[in-house]
Amino acid sequence: MEELRALVLDFRRIMECLNPSNFDGTSLSASQFPSACCDDSSQILAAYLTDNGFSGATLIRGEYGGNHKELQSHVWLNLGGLKIDITADQFNTRGYDNPSVIIARENEFLETFETTDDGIADFRIHLKDYSDPGLERDFEFCYKVILSHLSAQA
Repeated sequence: MEELRALVLDFRRIMECLNPSNFDGTSLSASQFPSACCDDSSQILAAYLTDNGFSGATLIRGEYGGNHKELQSHVWLNLGGLKIDITADQFNTRGYDNPSVIIARENEFLETFETTDDGIADFRIHLKDYSDPGLERDFEFCYKVILSHLSAQA
């Protein structure tokens, strides 16, 4: 669990440091992390976890969450029953008090959403069902940028 936590925290730290211009072609290029990029960042995180021995994370799509069902959508990972969310703090401007990283079997905030498991989250698998090769290349480029920053930090 500590190794998983360290990987997720390192990933989140790098995401906070990068500029949207580093993520051309993904939702990460249109907003400042962690806002409005939970789907794409979760898929890239899943690839990173897979490459570091934690494979099989699924993409969880939530709708109508929050205290009053006011949050239209949110996305996070499920890895063997663990909820992993690196963008829940984007809702803190709306009155929530979420940490920057959630890794938990249960989480009161995430459990307010109506959820659907959207299958394997790793973008190298997930996108094959939903997109064209151009988007896959954009995600691969973003992933390489993140990896280069992670390796420079090590």
